[in-house]
Amino acid sequence: MTNKKQKKQKKTIPIFIFFKIDQVPSDLKGYAENIKNSDISSKNFVKKDKKIFVFLNNLGKLNKLQRNYYLLYAGVKLGNFCDEGKFHIEYFGDSSGLYAKNIDLGWFLSTYSFQRFKKENVKSKKRLLISRFDQDVVIEKNIYFFVRDLINMPANILGPREIFESAKDFFKDTFSYKSFKGARLKKEFPLIQAVGKGASEEKSPLLCEFKLERKKKKLQKKIFIVGKGVSFDTGGLNLKSGAGMSLMKKDMGGAANAIGLAKLLSSKNLNINIHLLLCLVENSVSENSIRPSDIFKSRQGMHVEVSDTDAEGRLIMADALRYASESKPDLIIDMATLTGASRVAMGTDIPSFFCNNDELSMNLIKSSQEVGDPVWQLPLWQNYLSQLTSTHADIKNLGNSMFGGAITAALFLEQFVDSGIPWIHVDLMAWSKPNRLSNYDGGEAMGIRALANLIEKNFC
Repeated sequence: MTNKKQKKQKKTIPIFIFFKIDQVPSDLKGYAENIKNSDISSKNFVKKDKKIFVFLNNLGKLNKLQRNYYLLYAGVKLGNFCDEGKFHIEYFGDSSGLYAKNIDLGWFLSTYSFQRFKKENVKSKKRLLISRFDQDVVIEKNIYFFVRDLINMPANILGPREIFESAKDFFKDTFSYKSFKGARLKKEFPLIQAVGKGASEEKSPLLCEFKLERKKKKLQKKIFIVGKGVSFDTGGLNLKSGAGMSLMKKDMGGAANAIGLAKLLSSKNLNINIHLLLCLVENSVSENSIRPSDIFKSRQGMHVEVSDTDAEGRLIMADALRYASESKPDLIIDMATLTGASRVAMGTDIPSFFCNNDELSMNLIKSSQEVGDPVWQLPLWQNYLSQLTSTHADIKNLGNSMFGGAITAALFLEQFVDSGIPWIHVDLMAWSKPNRLSNYDGGEAMGIRALANLIEKNFC
């Protein structure tokens, strides 16, 4: 260790993190051995002699994905455990296969709060972590904070136009952009216009496109990212219940995460072209709202019957997926808070994903495990496609069975992606609920680190 580094660390409080029991100091080994397996609680942290000891030897029975996922929340709890001051981390034991950067990211996420509409703000502790992953972690932290802030904003303040403006501000001129609205939107993206036409003028629908094209001679991959941005979802004429509507400001969580993914990829300076499409609407109730049994011609030319106005997300995504397919990209990713059925299957922590390419699916699973950012594959089970058969149109937007709703929604979207184009559909909650790992309740970034890792390792 250099003298300069030694002097720097003398001014900071050391945090010793132990992954293996045989590395724990003898006077603390008995304590560490009795910590509950596969859990992160206050018992994992001990303050002694102006040092912080963190025992993660109890995570050994978890699989790779969950161990790396738990490291993020170990970092959150560590940040909350530490008082004010400057800290640095030292690791002990075999951490191979573990994504230690998650601990640092968790520390930074522990500082997040959304207090924009509180008269009295709760002051956070002044604590600083000297991170060996400093630049990467700060970038990821800022992206998480942006995604969370955007989802947490109420719909009376954040409509389609404001989402578009927020994305422009966040990208800071690194992306070029354009938007489709009014008569042009109706002509070129008729399903997006149909869903959004029931809203007031100030909440009128938009399709926004952002581009980042690298000026390099080397052959570049073209990546399209599509985000569902329903700024508020009443359900339309198939009106949601009060309880079902209470969290529907988060129905633009797919768009927020898509923005986050595009920003994360751009920060890595990868040799790829990024195209971001945001489908921005408010699904409102008015005399202009679409009706059950209405039939609309999509951008693709396929006629779609509206079986349920509360299945609006797949309608707006369909036109955008078709637009993306027309450019023959190397990969299309869409992110959407699409179905309650996915949440029933996966709970709130784990986004489901669907993919039309087996090798790509396996690579995404591996990527998810590596960075501890969970996504879980569900099948594009073609036998269920018959549930979308319409008597009077080419297809309808909702299956005729109470079973397999996440799958039939994905199958609907697949009809608008050209065969041969690799495609990943992510169905996510975009909201974190308090649980044993975290007390945070609010909008959340989900799957974006796994997807960015996938692209960096397989498309560059």
